[in-house]
Amino acid sequence: MITVHREYSLQNCLGLHANVEINPIGKLDVNIVELDEHHSTDFCDLSFESHGGATCVCGKEGTAPWQVNLARKDALELSHLVDEANEEYETLMSDLM
Repeated sequence: MITVHREYSLQNCLGLHANVEINPIGKLDVNIVELDEHHSTDFCDLSFESHGGATCVCGKEGTAPWQVNLARKDALELSHLVDEANEEYETLMSDLM
């Protein structure tokens, strides 16, 4: 299981970047570099909402919701990476049983 890292530019926020870590144990971490802001969520609390040319990535940290806006292609890549990580984790768990 390998943690995947990506950097994306935030939509509608000039100059802001998000460092994203997709952890195959079912966690997504987002760090907005310029604001020194950190968000985390479990895959089960992660959702993607399309709004025109941007996609809102929504998560929940405890009971506090958060969201970041990514370009549609970046959000599609992120969604694909989350799906791959989830499949990898499920395969590992079934191999262990």
